Amino acid sequence: MAPIIIEDDIVIIKKQDDFENGDLVVAIVNGNEATIKKGKKSENSILLQPFNPSYEPLIFTYDEMKTIPVIIVGIVKQLKREF
Repeated sequence: MAPIIIEDDIVIIKKQDDFENGDLVVAIVNGNEATIKKGKKSENSILLQPFNPSYEPLIFTYDEMKTIPVIIVGIVKQLKREF
């Protein structure tokens, strides 16, 4: 079951600049676009996989992460929702 994050949800994040494959990663792209995606690392790049199939995965080489920039802020530890 994939997590679904909707407006007004509260996401609790553990601040760290690295992640393990399969973690829900919080990243900032281009200095101002925050995103939460499932992270996967390879030898040369990272893949940020959206849970929504309408969106394409984001793939960045480690060099692109420096120039774009792409900054790993942390990983999601908890999702809270009020009904």
